[in-house]
Amino acid sequence: MKKNISLILLLLLTSVLMFGCNKQSNTKENEENTESKLVNGKFDPPVTITTGRGLNTGDVKFKNDEDIHNNVHNKWAKEALGIEIKYDWIVAGEGDQFNNKIRLSLSANEPLPDVMLIGDRQLASDLIESGLVQPIDEAIEKYATPRIKKLFEDFPQGFTTSTVDGKRYGVPRYSGGNGSDSVLWIRQDWLDKLNLKGPETLEDVEKIMDAFVHQDPDGNGKDDTIGVTLAMKYNLATWMADGSWIFGAYGDYLPKLWSKDEDGKLVYGSIQPSIKQGLAKLNEWFEKGYLDREVGILDEEKAIESFVSGKSGIAAAPPWAADWPLPDLLKNNPGAVVKAYPMPSGPDGNVGRYGEGYLTGAFLFNKDFKHLDAFFKYYDAIYGYLLGESEYFENGMHEGYDYVMKDGKPVYDKDEIPGGWVNPGKYNLLGDIPDAPFLMYDLLKQFHRGEKKPGTAYEHILVARGDLWLESAAIITDQNEHRIENLFTGPPTKTQTSKGEFLSKMQDKTFSEIVYGKAPLSDFDKFVEEWKAGGGDKMTEEVNEWYKSVSGK
Repeated sequence: MKKNISLILLLLLTSVLMFGCNKQSNTKENEENTESKLVNGKFDPPVTITTGRGLNTGDVKFKNDEDIHNNVHNKWAKEALGIEIKYDWIVAGEGDQFNNKIRLSLSANEPLPDVMLIGDRQLASDLIESGLVQPIDEAIEKYATPRIKKLFEDFPQGFTTSTVDGKRYGVPRYSGGNGSDSVLWIRQDWLDKLNLKGPETLEDVEKIMDAFVHQDPDGNGKDDTIGVTLAMKYNLATWMADGSWIFGAYGDYLPKLWSKDEDGKLVYGSIQPSIKQGLAKLNEWFEKGYLDREVGILDEEKAIESFVSGKSGIAAAPPWAADWPLPDLLKNNPGAVVKAYPMPSGPDGNVGRYGEGYLTGAFLFNKDFKHLDAFFKYYDAIYGYLLGESEYFENGMHEGYDYVMKDGKPVYDKDEIPGGWVNPGKYNLLGDIPDAPFLMYDLLKQFHRGEKKPGTAYEHILVARGDLWLESAAIITDQNEHRIENLFTGPPTKTQTSKGEFLSKMQDKTFSEIVYGKAPLSDFDKFVEEWKAGGGDKMTEEVNEWYKSVSGK
């Protein structure tokens, strides 16, 4: 009896194991049989790509009761490409909120999305070091189209933040190249009222500010206007209420940026002699009442409020300020007129401004993601629209969103679109229409000067943004030679990680006290000595080791 029972149990166990093996084999066979393939330019069956998103509700607008999960663009991607975009999670706002979510996933050993747009250099480095993301050199060679490969070849700087040991891990999300560089926006109605001309030199700017402060340009009978809006809380070279042009008028270095010296080595801008001249000028302006009394604690968005409210006459901001925040200035101050002007020259004819870097982040891919072919198919479809070569977006991204058809022709006037204009590019997997450095503003300059007429849908939509945008973009392009970029784009070095925050706070304190007149200008020289001795020299050595590794110089 015992022998028979043992035999029966053995047979049952064998049957179960065989059934399991057969089931596993069948499942694997079914998966192979249902592997998605491109059929007439579309994945069949559809491929799913998961991602996470930091959603800035002030920047991303929806209509027709849509949201980031269900919208016209996601529907298009599935119908036209066979790609289903799914969001594993959404966090409110970009930047720190998004980065913290990724870090929490790493610490909790939670699965990462298939595709992640990473803008933080340290986080990108940590993800690559973790082994949880995959290198992409082979995928680029195999799946990237000729126009995508050309983009990468034209702007190889896009890979410097995500290349380790010669392997590329991140697909660049390029910036506009000069898309967030600034012009001087000046209250033209104030200039006209006071019979003043636009500035060409820093001295001209000072004369204008003095009049704006002392001659009651807003006509309210109160001594309550300031000359120029500046953000100083984090850095004077920044993306809004920018003060880089003041330092650029004295030399080729800006605070907190790494630039080349005469020997081709990277040096820290904040410790260069020309910065001392810029600080002296800012202290002079503060003493004369040209600056906000709280300039030292104002970040970019807080600082620009003085210009938007009508209390400031000058602010440096990018051309896209024509969309935000300049419309709010015009609403708050009926009859106000603003005009864009080039950056002024300094005493020796020098001109300089903060130059945006070449990328805003990189797409990293979960090591288990199997559909890089689908990602590059999607990337190319959207990039083709930018070049006017799209087989999907003949008249615009999506009808009823960024254009409307009337009498058989596309109309791009925002006021003509039922329910209002929104940018459907913000819905896509890439976060927006991908940029190619310097392309957009060069086009806008040609349109503004009458050298070219818009032909593609992308070009028509650019022109529809209005004259302020076109004119300011032309000014930006004309002054491209004066851009000062941050040439250190790698992850923080060892010394930066251990001592960078201390050195940065020491700089902020010294610069603020000099501007406010609480410390003598000679404290700048003490700061330079302490910065170098406190880890700055070692940091410079490490930064140049990185620069040599990515540039070969």
